[in-house]
Amino acid sequence: MNNKDLTRLADVVLGEAVVALLSSEDHISADGVARQLRAMNGGETNPERRAAIALALGEVQSEFNQSRESRDADVLAFGALTGPDGGNNK
Repeated sequence: MNNKDLTRLADVVLGEAVVALLSSEDHISADGVARQLRAMNGGETNPERRAAIALALGEVQSEFNQSRESRDADVLAFGALTGPDGGNNK
């Protein structure tokens, strides 16, 4: 399987993971999608789909980490703007 086909299949399994979460009325979050992908991987016997699931899981985890780092930076920047007391003037 070439890289382009693997990427397409990764998109498909990522979509399947999201649909499974929607069907179970679970929250859609990076953690939830990652958890669903791991569950899908546990029962998968097709090596190409397993590779696609691994790729999709890596993408979700990478995006989640980038999002978390960005959010943490925003919180730290806000704290620096408001000062050590959180902007409370007593």
